[in-house]
Formats: sequence, C-alpha cells, structure tokens
Amino acid sequence: MESLGLIFCLAFFAYFPIAGVSSILLARRIKDFGHQGVNPLIKVCWILFSFFLMLCGFGLTGLSIIVILFNKQSSLGALLLVIPSLILYLVTIFQELQCIQVASALNQGEEYDLPERLQMKIQSIRIFGWILVGLPSLIFLPILVSFLPLLLACLVLSSLINIFSLNKRANESELLWLLTLCVEKNIPLGPELDAYAETQTRKYRTKIELLSSRMYSGISLSTALSDTPGLVPQSAVVAIRIGEESNTLGIALRDAAVQSSKYLKNESGNPSGTYLAVYVTVIGTILFSVAGFIMYWIIPKFKKIFMDFGTELPPMTLTVINLSEFIIANFFLFLPVFSVPFTLLILIHIGNYYGWSNLRVPHFTGWFPRLNTPDCLRQIAQSISAQQQPQVALSSASQYHLWSDVKIRSRLVETSVNQGENLWKSLQNAKIISRSEAALCDTAERVGNLPEVLRSLAFTIEQRRTRKLKVLADLLKPVVVCFLGVVVGLFVIALFIPMIHLIFDLS
Repeated sequence: MESLGLIFCLAFFAYFPIAGVSSILLARRIKDFGHQGVNPLIKVCWILFSFFLMLCGFGLTGLSIIVILFNKQSSLGALLLVIPSLILYLVTIFQELQCIQVASALNQGEEYDLPERLQMKIQSIRIFGWILVGLPSLIFLPILVSFLPLLLACLVLSSLINIFSLNKRANESELLWLLTLCVEKNIPLGPELDAYAETQTRKYRTKIELLSSRMYSGISLSTALSDTPGLVPQSAVVAIRIGEESNTLGIALRDAAVQSSKYLKNESGNPSGTYLAVYVTVIGTILFSVAGFIMYWIIPKFKKIFMDFGTELPPMTLTVINLSEFIIANFFLFLPVFSVPFTLLILIHIGNYYGWSNLRVPHFTGWFPRLNTPDCLRQIAQSISAQQQPQVALSSASQYHLWSDVKIRSRLVETSVNQGENLWKSLQNAKIISRSEAALCDTAERVGNLPEVLRSLAFTIEQRRTRKLKVLADLLKPVVVCFLGVVVGLFVIALFIPMIHLIFDLS
C-alpha cells in the first residue's frame, strides 16, 4: 500500500492546495479588476493550467482505483478508503471545470461586470478553493482530539458556545426593541445608544458605540446597521430599509423585534440538531478510540495465540483481523474521514453563533432558493401594508442582503415585475415560492387580505421546516445508535467465535 500512500500524500499536500490557491487567485483577479482587458496570453495560460489540473484529478482517480484493484490486503479497508478519496477528486475536477468556464468568459461582452450566472460561479469557486486549501489540515485534526480527556473539554466548549449563541441572539433582540421604542417615542437614537453601550461588555460596547457615531453623522439607520455587521440579523436590516422607504420605520422595527424574539425562543427550545451532532461526535470518537486500541494492542496477540494452537480462524474473524492490520498500517489515510464529524460540529457552532442568515455561503444557498422565502414574504407584506409597491421590498433585498443569490433573484424578480409580469409568477419562476403558494397569494390579492396571508404563509413555511428538521434529527439518532451497535456487535462476535472453536478443539 506504499503506492496508495504516495498518491494520498501527493493529493493532499500538493494537488489540492495548488488547485485551491489557483482558484482563489482567479476569483480574486476577476472580482478586483473585472473580466475585461485581460492579456490573451494570461487567459490561455489560465485555461491550460486549469485543464492540466483537471487531467491530474482524473489521473489520481485512475491510479487510486488501479492500486485498490490490485490490493492484496483487506478489500473492505480499501473500499472504505477509496470512497472519500474519489469524492474529493471529483470535487476538484468540478472546481477546475468551473475555472475553465469562467476563464473562457474573460474579455467577452461589453459590460464591465460578468453575467449573473458567472458571478455565481465565481462565488462557488472561491468557497471550494478555500475548502481545497484547508484539506491538508483534516489529517492533523483527529490527532488533536484523539485523546479521551479532550472529549470532556469538547463537551464543555460545545455547551459554552451554545450559551454564547443564545446570548448573541438575546443581544440582537434587545437592541431591536431599544431601537423600536426610540423611534416610536421620537427619542434621539445617538444618546440612547451611548447609554445602552455603557451597560455592555467591552467588545459589544465597541460595536454599539460605532453604530452611535454613525447615527450622529446623519446616515440612515439601515445603512448604519449594514456598515456595522453582527448587531442585528440581516433580514432586519432589509425590513428597516423598507420602513425607511415607506415612512413606517417604527412598524418595521417592531415587526423585526417580534420576529427576533420568536427566533430566540425557538432556538433555545429546539437545540436537537446541535445535541445530535455532539452526541454522534462523542460516541463515535469513543467507539473508534476503543476499537483502535483493540486493533493495535489486542488483535496481534489474539492472532498469535490461535496460530500457536494451530486453530483455523473463521472468515468473519479473518476479515476483522485483515481490516485492523490494514487500518493500523495505513492509519494516516483514514484521518480525513475521522475529521468529518468534528468539522461538521465546528460548522454547526459557527452557524449557530453568527446566525445562518448572517453567513456568506453563496454556493450552498444557491442550491436551496427557498431558504429566504419566509423573509421575502414578510418584506413584501411589509411594503404592501405601508401602501407601497412590492418592488420596494425587492429593491431593498437586492441592495442589503448578504447572500449573492438572493440579491440576484430579487433583482431579476424586480425587473420582471417592472416589465409588467405578474409578481407571483415571477417569484414562482425564481423558485422562491411554489405553484400552490403563488395561487394562494394571487387569490389573497383579489380578496384584499394579502399582508395577513403572506405573514401566515411565511410562518407556516418556517414551522414546516422546523418540524422536518426535528423529525430528521429524531430519526437519525436511533439510526446512528443502531449502526454503531451493529458495528460493535460484529466486532465482538468476530472476536468471540474463535474462543468457542478453541474450546471445542481442546475438549
């Protein structure tokens, strides 16, 4: 298996980082300087280099398959190893294909900016580029958490992060209510924010003081909050902008504060997803630690005892022995696989702390266009309640939302509506609402209770989404427990059957 180890090291320490760095440089070059005026020689070299990296990905994939097919050790261990490696190679090949498409679009067209479709590709290229650059770190992550005493620290840290996440949501809700009362009572925001900042911790106080200084300078509240990220959810910034455009800022702030309080209550009452991730990570780490100790220390002596007695081992036992020998001999090849639970746990905590709507994950959100549907419906309802056109909500979302795909879809829908197309049909074509939801909104518009229906529909979508996630978490937990139980059972049976054979042979 030395050849497979060489391929593994070449991919993780050379191929993946080079592909990631080149992708990031291409995306940054286009973002900073546009896609026009590029030297044709540089364009050709970039396309050829991306094509070369794509061929290297195919070559590494083929070499890995060939080595595994001619593997004379554990076939099961080789199968477990090849699947994640092939996935990583295919992801890199897809990344280089996107780079070729974007590089081919350089110097094309008269506009300075790239078309919207290629802008989305640049966002995904940047995301995948950083992922490829970080892949070598997956090898060292399990080493840092492989000792059992660190599991307790992991649990404590996870609980503390959950507490900090809830505290951050509480601060957002508290600030929104403060702004609501000030606007409704016509109290100047600057002095109130200064007084509020004195009651906060140092880091949060600095942000509040920065917001206060921007309010003193005379800029709008939505612009000040947008320039001071992390104080309120991004959906609240869009709602505040709509309130400023429609002269209903107090109502907009109150709606945003009420919605933030509901999110805080739901997040504190339904932490099942986070607890499931912690549970799987801790139980899986303990299981693999015990199994690793048995494979490294017990099984070699176990095998030697039966060889001394001349007893033939059962096929199941031989499979476990071959698998353990393969894993011990090539343990470094499995480190990225063992890193996946810890990586997912870290990502979940990052999302919970900063708020999923405040993270820039354009490629992921582009796959799920309905993620922003509840906020979009509430913002349209807010515009209609203020006797304004729905384009006000769409324009605010296209300017202030963090997700690039939401900006693009909002701009496309706004353009379609301005050209005379039906609003609900445009939202349906943009995959923001379904056909049945579009029909419901159209009926509500004719009846005259559209704002109430839009808010109820947004609440229903969120409740349905929360219920599905809770059901999924409740289903996954017994599945994970049963899977780990089957693994432990097979492991124990494989080591216990030879003892029965040995007893019968000696008797």
